[in-house]
Amino acid sequence: MITSKVFLAASAGPSKVFQKMTEPNLCRKLVKFETESGKKVELDAVYEDSLTSGSPFGTVVAFHGSPGSHNDFKYIRSKLDDLKIRFIGVNYPGFTFTNEYPDQKHINIERQNYSNALLDELGIDGKMAYIGHSRGCENALQTAVARDAHGIVLINPTGLRIHKGINPISRMTTVDSIYKMLPLFLGNAMMLGVYKAFGFKITTGEEAVNSMRSMINVSLGGQLEFIEKTNDMNVKKLIVFAGKDHLVEEEIVFETLEKHEGLQHFNIDKEISEAERLKILDSFTGTQRGASVFVAQDNHFQNKSRAGLVAEACKAMFENEKTSRNKL
Repeated sequence: MITSKVFLAASAGPSKVFQKMTEPNLCRKLVKFETESGKKVELDAVYEDSLTSGSPFGTVVAFHGSPGSHNDFKYIRSKLDDLKIRFIGVNYPGFTFTNEYPDQKHINIERQNYSNALLDELGIDGKMAYIGHSRGCENALQTAVARDAHGIVLINPTGLRIHKGINPISRMTTVDSIYKMLPLFLGNAMMLGVYKAFGFKITTGEEAVNSMRSMINVSLGGQLEFIEKTNDMNVKKLIVFAGKDHLVEEEIVFETLEKHEGLQHFNIDKEISEAERLKILDSFTGTQRGASVFVAQDNHFQNKSRAGLVAEACKAMFENEKTSRNKL
């Protein structure tokens, strides 16, 4: 057993995390991973597992945004339940459900080490699809590349350059510096007030500051490497984004779409017709790569408004063979 201070602090977190374990599908698993500096961390990962016995069709793993949790995907999970598809909802350390750990950097290296450790412990067999929402899209991409995904779903992705929700990043780094100088209770009260003023549904200042730090460390252009790798993989993709997203400009996502090869694009005003829905789902058949769907009247929370489409797309991905890529 690891007996370092890192382990002790990480595993002895506040009891409020465990008070939330009353949700029927929540599970805990002890995971071990490394920080960027090589320190060993051991902590209880709290995650949602809708079907612990497994699914004959496939498993969907979801990565939340900042702020966020597995509950951001509750509408999608409900639809997946109807389709008998297993859902795993990852909760990053410091985001209410899983305790944070000392000197947590909120960078993708550590986020990936944590989530990969959890997935390794779960040892899931069969077809896998990875869903990201907002900040979590970076991690869905990286995980899909590393773990040979059958499908990828990116919901309201951040794009490859700074968007209005984090512009300028220097403002957030200044706020973080102020937070560090204040007594903890004052700093947390300040951060909770700031995030609530922007309409985020959070309950603690700790969650707010961790959300901000994870956005300070967003990769943006660093995603291009992984997008290009998915273009050379046998993987199906769905990208859904919105015209009334208050955090990410649509033109930034349209720019990013140019880097994803072979997707059929759909421009929707408000509601997806039955004919359009069938065309979108058809884009996952045969050697087709998948689809990008822009809904002009949707907002940043398409994990709710497009839950049915996302669940059906995952089913279509699992039902169809991986895309063949001709390298000649």
